Amino acid sequence: MRPSTLILALSLLSLQHATIVRAQDTDRKQIVARYTTAASQSGDAAKGKTVFESEKSNCRKCHSVGRKEVKAGPDLMVIGDKFDRDQLIQSVLEPSARIHPDHASHAITTVDGKVITGVLQSQSKEFIELINDKGDTVKIALQDIDEQSRSSTSLMPADLYKVIDESQFRDLIEYLTTLKQKNGVAYPGMPDTFKTLAKPARVEPLHDESLRFDHPVCILAKPGANNTYMIVEQKTRHVYQLTVTPAGSKKERWADLSHEAITGTYEGVLCMAFHPDFLNNRKYYLNYHLRENDIFSPVIVERTATADLSSDAGGTSRRLLKIEQPTVLHWGGMLAFGPDGYLYIGAGDGGPQEDPLGNGQNLRLHLGKILRIDVDHQEKGLPYAIPKDNPFRNAAAGALPEIWAYGFRMPWRFSWDTKTKEMYVGDIGQNLYEEINMPRLGENHGWNVYEAFTPFSKQYLRDGESFTPPVIAYRRKHGVSVTGGYVYRGNRSPSYVGKYIFADFETKTIWAMTQKNRKLVDVRVIGEVPEKPCSFGVDHDGELFIVGYQGTIYKLVLDDSVYE
Repeated sequence: MRPSTLILALSLLSLQHATIVRAQDTDRKQIVARYTTAASQSGDAAKGKTVFESEKSNCRKCHSVGRKEVKAGPDLMVIGDKFDRDQLIQSVLEPSARIHPDHASHAITTVDGKVITGVLQSQSKEFIELINDKGDTVKIALQDIDEQSRSSTSLMPADLYKVIDESQFRDLIEYLTTLKQKNGVAYPGMPDTFKTLAKPARVEPLHDESLRFDHPVCILAKPGANNTYMIVEQKTRHVYQLTVTPAGSKKERWADLSHEAITGTYEGVLCMAFHPDFLNNRKYYLNYHLRENDIFSPVIVERTATADLSSDAGGTSRRLLKIEQPTVLHWGGMLAFGPDGYLYIGAGDGGPQEDPLGNGQNLRLHLGKILRIDVDHQEKGLPYAIPKDNPFRNAAAGALPEIWAYGFRMPWRFSWDTKTKEMYVGDIGQNLYEEINMPRLGENHGWNVYEAFTPFSKQYLRDGESFTPPVIAYRRKHGVSVTGGYVYRGNRSPSYVGKYIFADFETKTIWAMTQKNRKLVDVRVIGEVPEKPCSFGVDHDGELFIVGYQGTIYKLVLDDSVYE
């Protein structure tokens, strides 16, 4: 065949392939549209349960319903509270459209060319364990791995319509909508309904639309500089300085951590804290992610600002603490200096789902803990010292001296009441509840023996162990990812003074609550955020900010609202 003829033939084949692909895409869109329309109508939940449990649909291979079985997909016991009907339809027909990172697929290519795909269960220095789409555990030695990668692709097939018809799909969706938590106030700190204020709070952008941020996760008021704030961007791994004046706002890059931290869907730089004596020693601290020897770890580092405090001084960070994890999940994310001048660190249980290794209760690990260290001194070969009253400083049996409190799953954000010095922790829950805890020195807050007020597992229950319950927990129908905030001590809204304000990342709801002796007194829905609220901040006057994960920093305006 002549070269020109060959080129023409190949072009025709390529065009034919593209035409077939477009036709297939069109056909699939039409099928999805038909199934979506069918499932938008009410179905028969009893028949839908039969569809769910049938071998034809294969739903049971990847999902359990309240049975605590090891599966590749999430337990669906309260899926009807998490998602509305439209979201359920999309999740089944397009399973990779909004997959949670906990259930993203992990692909491993072995040195002999074999490809193994599953959901990451655990990882050590010797092995990786995956759960495949059949629910089997596959253990692979690290020495046998040539390459591994994580993607946002679900193991759940996107062509369920090929095995069940439209009426069966409608019934399946109807069944899933019925999977909800039961009503009823089981505990005083677990309200079933929330009163909404007659005059809710408002939120206003702190900056112009042109100054939006890329996945911001933290805001801090800069010491010694009114109306100047530090904004941490998770994915870019940058820290920006935002100055707000009546004449306008100015945004300047203050630090770049991309040479040290990794990035990803939720990996990156998570939090920043200024040293209490920052104006003199110029030190500040970061919590970010890295991967060394193929092990994922959050790390705590110390950095220095320039002499005029106008930006980061550059160079390599001084590493204080590295927390190795069995998976890339549940890493905590917070660090802040407490009223006592020590640095507190929030460490998650490290995953996977349900903490099957019992990390939250294991005092030989940093995982699932609130840690406390003294960054101003060093001892025992460490780049920091252990505060003298840390509960396990002199403990036997290998308990780690950095541990201040334990039994947490994902302590994403915490803070202290500037008046009472009490600590508040927003701990992101597992299947059923989100919770706010008020930990004290040496306390065990339950995970994974307890989730909020309720027993979860007896596997790591120790004889004689006591547990401190949360102040408040809310069910999945109210939200699925708590964002801890601050006790309001500003001057612009007297009715809110002393109220703890927090939010939910997914529902965008803002609450305020009153507690006494760590018992819930009252709680109110006080407003809503246009973007997903991933963090709170406070200015020099005690007024609050809310960080919208889609890029906007908001002022929480309480002036016209009355807490009653």
